Amino acid sequence: MVKLTRLNQHIIAINPDHISWVEATPDTTLFLINGEKLMVRESLDELIDAVVHYRQTVRMVEPEGEPLGPVEGDPPRVGKSIVPRKASEFPRRRDER
Repeated sequence: MVKLTRLNQHIIAINPDHISWVEATPDTTLFLINGEKLMVRESLDELIDAVVHYRQTVRMVEPEGEPLGPVEGDPPRVGKSIVPRKASEFPRRRDER
């Protein structure tokens, strides 16, 4: 979540994944994927920095690009490697028999 300040000084937390696009004319306006609009006090550059920091935290990467933990990015899959199957290898549905 990213902390932002609405024009009335209330602090809100937004999931950056729900932001569709942002406009800065002159107030920063967030357009969310559900159609809602939010105006915030932070500038466009401050918002971008906050989202980048959020993504680095989620991906476990420091600003210099060094991994924070044993895994950088998505965790590896456990077990045998997944090999895509051919369409002929999938079981048939009842109505195809």
